[in-house]
Amino acid sequence: MSETTKFAPDRLIQAKSDKVASEWTVRQTILYNLGIGYGAAAIEDDALLRFVLEQATASFPTMTAVMGSSGAGAAILDPQYGVNFQMIVHGEEEVELFGPLPAEGALLSDSAIEGLWDLGEAKGAVLRMVKRLYRTDDQSLLAACASTIILRGNGGFGGSAEGAPKARATPERAPDGSASSITRPEQALIYRLSGDTNPLHSTPSFARAAGFPGPILHGLCTYGHCARILVSALAGGDATRLKFIKVRFSSPVYPGETIRVEYWDEGAGTYAFQARVEERDVVVVKGGQARFA
Repeated sequence: MSETTKFAPDRLIQAKSDKVASEWTVRQTILYNLGIGYGAAAIEDDALLRFVLEQATASFPTMTAVMGSSGAGAAILDPQYGVNFQMIVHGEEEVELFGPLPAEGALLSDSAIEGLWDLGEAKGAVLRMVKRLYRTDDQSLLAACASTIILRGNGGFGGSAEGAPKARATPERAPDGSASSITRPEQALIYRLSGDTNPLHSTPSFARAAGFPGPILHGLCTYGHCARILVSALAGGDATRLKFIKVRFSSPVYPGETIRVEYWDEGAGTYAFQARVEERDVVVVKGGQARFA
């Protein structure tokens, strides 16, 4: 890196945004729901049409990942902080819901960098960002989201690794159940309409140059699929019952593959889970946790 792009961890950790107003439309909600597989699901089940039609449209909890201002998240792409964005990997994603998520309307959001850990030059740095969504009328909290990002090109800056996020252990017993869903070949092309237009997910030549045989599914699309599968299997399709979900991404999914979620009942409405691609028998999400009302 040149001097002008030297990694600046002390300044990066202070990146944050005050509450910013934004709007969300029914059309955006429907596009998001189609992106996580509700289109194919609704063809087979009339009860799911509420996720893809304009009348009394239902939102889905993981949509919070793409709602609100990017805020502090934009800092990792700001040249002044010296982050090697070409080496960024999405590590974890989670959300906790505190109220019903509207399918349209205005909201407020703020964000901040919550932690930055140094795993060494070989492993990189780990950054955790938090984003909160609020109602505009009484500013009550709707949701708290967190993203863990691996900065593979920014390790070895002299920071501490103590307290860095670690994968949750998978229960050492057979799963209590499993459920699966097939992603569509054009799944990533639909999901990108929710805001992530990285060509890694759309352009075959770009994906091959990055070392993949073809475009890969967005991690947040896999996240949404896992949540949708769990809601169907464990909450009778009632998305409002999902109050918390967390995943750690461990391998990419290719559009058209089948995602199978295996889950373990931990009591009190809480489940551990992992997800694998059936065609390749590869675990793509591990250390998952979900909580239902």
